Amino acid sequence: MSERERRGAIQFPVSSHFLFILLVLTLCIPLLSYSQGKALVRIDEDVQAFAIGPDNRIVYAVQHMRKFKKARVERDDLWISSPEGKQKKISDGEKIFADMLLNYQVQSFAWSPDGHRIAVMMQTAEMVPPKGTRDQQLDEEETQAPRGMVAVYLMDDEGHQIPIQGMKDGLLNDGYNATWLADGKTLVYVTKTGADFNELNTLLPSQGKSKPLFQGHTFAALAWDTKNNQAFAIEESTRVLTSPMLVRLNLATETRTPVAPVDEYVGGFAVSTSGKKAGYFRDGDTLEVRDLLNPTTPAVQVKVAIGVFQWGRDDRRVLLKRGDPLKSGNLTWVGVYDGRFEPVLHDLVFHDFELSPNGELVAVTEPGKRSLLLYGLH
Repeated sequence: MSERERRGAIQFPVSSHFLFILLVLTLCIPLLSYSQGKALVRIDEDVQAFAIGPDNRIVYAVQHMRKFKKARVERDDLWISSPEGKQKKISDGEKIFADMLLNYQVQSFAWSPDGHRIAVMMQTAEMVPPKGTRDQQLDEEETQAPRGMVAVYLMDDEGHQIPIQGMKDGLLNDGYNATWLADGKTLVYVTKTGADFNELNTLLPSQGKSKPLFQGHTFAALAWDTKNNQAFAIEESTRVLTSPMLVRLNLATETRTPVAPVDEYVGGFAVSTSGKKAGYFRDGDTLEVRDLLNPTTPAVQVKVAIGVFQWGRDDRRVLLKRGDPLKSGNLTWVGVYDGRFEPVLHDLVFHDFELSPNGELVAVTEPGKRSLLLYGLH
């Protein structure tokens, strides 16, 4: 075929309308294939809390109600799922506190950097079985909870309890937001000061002695980076009227380094996986981002409604669930520097979400029953 014949074979009239449709379809195909993609893992249980580990395994708590000495108690079962969906129960809630009339619900988990230890944050309450005759009770299974508290339970990734020396029940009472340092042996955790401020503490379970960290300093928000034995925080004083300060905390040497003053802070705080960026909400509709390596660089502000967010793997966008953290909502990528908004997972509504440490996966729980699903991100 001659060059002229080849040209003639591919030439045909094309309208601008047809080209527009072709362009739209070309751009939409990747988005459609992503948004309609199937979950890599689906766990049809009532998942109360979950966390993705360094190797993308997921530890999760399944709600389980039991009857114990005529009292109705909740004792969550603990499971681990592989990234491929192989699930294993690692702890039966009925056996954790077998001899105690204790009600507990798991609130959150934290993996050690090496993926072999887990801190389990719980809401607990001692239960009192109903007394008297049936006519004296509104419900035989009705219980009272005279003492409720937050507590931390420690275990390895096989479900074996890690004992805390000197603590009979193995619970670190009144502690929360706990996690492990890089050595896998030292625990750091938070206690409340009585107001909306936090104090930091450290504990060696094998020794059973805890001690305060950065004594005299209180923090309104905290983001752990324990693989590097550090944390970032928004520090606020409860004694002196001063502006909040973004600080870097070396948890091994107990060294505090101011990064930059914070003009306004109302909620939310997260540091990127690279440790180079920090974001928080300065008001109800402004996300402010600071450069941790160059703190004198002016802050970047993004107009978006307040909510819960995590950083993506490239430090240029965050995954946001707008609104009340306890309510369900859709997930949206928010571009920090270009202001782009991109709904994910077909703009469906979820109760909770978490990105994997490498930013390649997202786990979500559905509203209602809270089935857990794991999706790949492209």
